[in-house]
Amino acid sequence: MKLSRASALAGALLIGSIAVAVPAGAQTAIQAGEWETTEKTSMEGMPEMPATSKKVCLAADEAQLERLLFPAPDDMKKHGCKYEPGAMKAGVLAATLICPPNDQLPGVTAKAEVSYTATSYQGLGQLEAADKSGTTVKGKSELSGKRLGDCPK
Repeated sequence: MKLSRASALAGALLIGSIAVAVPAGAQTAIQAGEWETTEKTSMEGMPEMPATSKKVCLAADEAQLERLLFPAPDDMKKHGCKYEPGAMKAGVLAATLICPPNDQLPGVTAKAEVSYTATSYQGLGQLEAADKSGTTVKGKSELSGKRLGDCPK
């Protein structure tokens, strides 16, 4: 049995949300302002998904790359997710997000490796969604973003 398209898409969207609860000192500083983020995700055995793009305004106190790549802290807590930072390298963010399956959504492991500057980023995400029965679907995401300027008033 394949995971439903909706379940796989929900898993794929764990990367590319806005905000993450990251341990203190682990945030990756970027410039505050309006950012445009783009994500192109593909999942095994699923029809091609269109690229998604959105604009996000980051205030100075929330200007971290993680806030553009991972789910909101409340969503992570609600789903029992765990964030694991990867090896620290200058100009590269590596991290893993692990969320267990529940009755509505599959479990998801999302790994990202993103090269960044203070005003842009580009990288890849690897996804694996597995439901409670053990059915697994793998996928990947192409992630990119750029600072557009100051936030609209």
